Amino acid sequence: MSKTPITSPAKRKTTIADLISKKVIDSQEALVHALKREGIIVTQATASRDLVELGAYRGKDKSGVTRYLLPAEQFSSTKPDLLLSAKASGNLAVLRTPPGGAQLLASSLDHSDLVSLLGTIAGDDTVLAVASTSQGGARLIKEIQDFLGGSRVKSARSTQQKRR
Repeated sequence: MSKTPITSPAKRKTTIADLISKKVIDSQEALVHALKREGIIVTQATASRDLVELGAYRGKDKSGVTRYLLPAEQFSSTKPDLLLSAKASGNLAVLRTPPGGAQLLASSLDHSDLVSLLGTIAGDDTVLAVASTSQGGARLIKEIQDFLGGSRVKSARSTQQKRR
């Protein structure tokens, strides 16, 4: 007896998140095949769109295997070592990460409930975080450090305060 195709986008995304969390899904093609085994028929374009909407990205898991990860899944095991330094200037916070860590940190911050955060822009090893108030960069760094579990990073006060 064949499974009935699931058409609900919410159910499909829940299934994708479950698959990514439990299996090594290393490509969109692998995801399409895994979904098919679950009775969900999608195109690669739909799978790609769903991955973006879930915030999934390709990265290395705890074992060093490259695969799709969800922000919270990878973030929980790497956050103590993710933020190397932080500097504030006005409403901006410049956050340094190990190479390749910026997108993970930015995505995790964007999906957090940080009150002072408007949004982030990520490069390879640098995140620019924008605070919601004109001089809120230093406060935002404190919130980020608390969010990361009180990580011990080099933190410089705002560049304006440093020069005085």
